[in-house]
This record gives sequence, structure tokens and C-alpha cells, in this order.
Amino acid sequence: MKKLLVAVAALMLSISLAQANFTIVHFNDVYEIEPVDGGSRGGAARVAALINQIDNPLVLFSGDLFSPSIMSGIFKGSQMVDVFNHLGVDYAVFGNHEFDFGPEVTLQRVSESNFPWLSTNFLDTASGQPFANGISEALVDWNGVKVGLMGLIEDWQDLTSAGDSATYIDFVGAARTSAQSLKAQGADMIIALTHMEMRNDRILAEQVPELDLILGGHDHDFMQEVVNGTLIWKTGSDFRTVGTLKVITIPGQKAIVIPQNHNITANMPEDPAVAEVVAGYTSMLDAELNQPIGETLVALDAQRATVRTQESNFGDLIADASIAFTGADVAIVNGGGIRTDALYGPGMLTRKDIFAVLPFGNVVISLEVSGADLLAALENGVSSVEAGAGRFPQVGGMSFSYDPAAPAGSRVTSVMVGGNPLDLNANYVVTTNDFTGSGGDGYAMFSDAPRILNEAGGPLLAEVVINYITANAPISPEVEGRITTP
Repeated sequence: MKKLLVAVAALMLSISLAQANFTIVHFNDVYEIEPVDGGSRGGAARVAALINQIDNPLVLFSGDLFSPSIMSGIFKGSQMVDVFNHLGVDYAVFGNHEFDFGPEVTLQRVSESNFPWLSTNFLDTASGQPFANGISEALVDWNGVKVGLMGLIEDWQDLTSAGDSATYIDFVGAARTSAQSLKAQGADMIIALTHMEMRNDRILAEQVPELDLILGGHDHDFMQEVVNGTLIWKTGSDFRTVGTLKVITIPGQKAIVIPQNHNITANMPEDPAVAEVVAGYTSMLDAELNQPIGETLVALDAQRATVRTQESNFGDLIADASIAFTGADVAIVNGGGIRTDALYGPGMLTRKDIFAVLPFGNVVISLEVSGADLLAALENGVSSVEAGAGRFPQVGGMSFSYDPAAPAGSRVTSVMVGGNPLDLNANYVVTTNDFTGSGGDGYAMFSDAPRILNEAGGPLLAEVVINYITANAPISPEVEGRITTP
């Protein structure tokens, strides 16, 4: 035992004295280029100043860039790519929000990127090649170390607008194949950039031991674990924190990774060039959106914990605006489409507020479904309420009760439409957005339903809500008991 302790101590001393081969800078899930949390956290210009202090960093990003935000609702994510080009990002993996504006916009943003997008297990169905002009893997010589990189996602296709031309491949099998390929090419270490929940990152580390490091996204909180000797690292969201990871390679062993998490705060310096880019976009946005649209007499609740688990007065407002525009019988608004995690008012609302809450560029549609399909839609909506899933339905023109303790698929206990019990054999006109209408968030029962107002003819949901507020101000929506539980 004494010899073992001496050996371990000697190894730790040698590591502490070793010179890092290179340093990785990592971040994930960035939707805002300006500082967030009232200016106290984040900000691309502050991050740029941090990156500038590091000698030849390998800058890696783990997905979710093009959307959602108020700016992206206007600029379709072009501002994000511009800023990331200025930050010197080297490689990225696709996140589910890279497809919010459809595959054509994704291709445009990828073409504007000065860095490759890794897509190891998300393929074009027709060609079998990485989707959206991504690359399957990369091998790069970084400061004398041959670094292999792959980009992996979990099966979040039903959360995206990637289209039918994309095919998902199981991430474990794809990672094994890519790791073997990179090892054969002489990789000294292998990094997986992922956009998956932590539970799947753990599975990846357990089943693919060739990986030296997993840099993840999709979870919005700072997380770190060591599984099967592999560090899993997630930085957080919106540049609130940025990771720097010093890498020491030892032949025949996993690379040693020494991570550090940096809080990006208001007392940090800003890079002047990036600050100027951000200010240019902010100025353009403010000129268009800082216009008052009407007063709310009550606080409007767009908090994530509300809109994904229970009735929200903001959800009611959006649903009612959609019904007023379309004349539909009922409305379903997926809670995941209501963003910002904030309260608004009482007070004057602006266009900027509504585009912040509804940033995806979704359009309003209406379609005809049977009562049975409407029930199935509600069952889908409450099927993952315990996980806070974005499919949770805010509704208008109807009310329903459900039991969250019952098995998924059998939770809805009663539904009233227009004051009458739901008729499973009747047909109803439903208004929703084009994302859920195409089957997003699990609403597959809507994808083939006959359209009354189709995707090509529908206006922006945000504009429908803005016009409704303007026409009815001052507004004071209240929670009415549209959604109840035992």
C-alpha cells in the first residue's frame, strides 16, 4: 500500500509540473450576444477578451446557436454566426435549435460560418453524408497533438424543423465507428462534441472508452462528471460561464484534462472589435422593436416552470390571439415555444417583449382534426410534464383536466370544448403554430391533418399576438382554470 501511495503521489507531482500541450475554450447553448441577467452575466465581447488571453486556444462549441432569441427572430441567426466568426470558433456540433428556421436557413448559416459543423450521426437521407453540409469527423494537429473530433446528437428530431431529409443514427454506434477511424489516422486524443442530455453523455462515456473528453450541450446548467475515466463537461448557457480545459497527453493513456469554469461577469473587460459588432446589431434591433404596443394591467407569466407544467396567463393570451385571428374552435400552444423564463409587466409592452417571448419565427396555422385526435394531442402534451418538456399545451377555447400520476397516454380525465364535453367523433378546427402542426414536439396527429390556413399563408405568431394586444389594450388576462389537476 505504501508503494502504491508513493507511486500515486509521484504521478500527481509529475502531472502538476507538466506543461499543458494546449488549452480548449468551450461553451454551449448560446442564444444572446449581449450580456444577460440584467447585464451582470455573459456577453460575447467579454468572452472574446477572455479568449484573447489564451495562447492558441482550440475553441469548441456544443450546439444551439442560430435560435431562439429576439435578435434571431429578426436576423434568422446571421448575427450569431457573425459574432462566432469574430470569436474564432474552430469546430461546432449541431444543436436542435440550428433548424428552427428550416433547413434552407440552416444551410445558409453553415455557409457563412468560418468553422466546420460536425455531424457524425445526423445524416442526409438521400446521400448518407453529414446533414446540412456538416462533416463527419476531423483530425487536426494542435500544438503538436493530433486531436480527433466528432459531433454527436441524441434523437431530438421531433424537436426540430430539420425536415424529412434527415436521418438519425444511434450515437453509440456512430461514436465507436468514428473513434476507430480517428485512431487509425493516428489521433493522440479524441473529443466528442455532443448536444445531448447528460444521461446520454454518461452512456456514451460508458460504452465508448476510446473517448478522452466529452464536451456537451443541450443541458443549460454547468455540469461536470467523470465516467469510465472520461471527463464530461457542460459549460452552461448564454456565456454565463465559459470553460477552459488544459490538456496534457501521455502516450498510451487517456489525455489528462484539467478544467476550469470562468464566470463571465460585468467587471470583466470587453474586446472592442466584438463589442462594436454587438452594438451594431443591438442598434438595428432597437430601432425596429422598441415601439410600445399596449399596456398590461397584470404580470404576464412566461416563466419556464409555469408554461411547461400548468396554465399560464401568457399562454392563454397567445392562444386567444390565435383563435381571434383564425376563428378556430380551439388553440394549442406548445409551452416550449414560449421563451425568456420571465415575467412582463404590469406596464407597457413593446414589440421587443413579444418577439423575445416568441422568438422562433413560427407562423399561425389552422387545421381540422377529429375529437379523438384532439384528445391524443392533449395526451401527448402532458405525457412528459414531469420532465418539464416543451410539448406541454397552453390552450384556448377549451379546458381539460389530467392526472400527472397516471401512465403517459392515459392522463387526460376530461375535456370541454366551448362549454361542451369533447365529442371523439366530431371534427374541430385547431389553431397552432407550424412547428407543432408539422408534428414537432410529438404532435404527429397534426402533421397530415387537412389545412384550413396553411404554412404558406399564415402570419408570424408574434405579429398576431402584437396585433391582438394593440387591439385590446389595456389587457389583463387571468388564469381561468383551463388546465386542472386533482
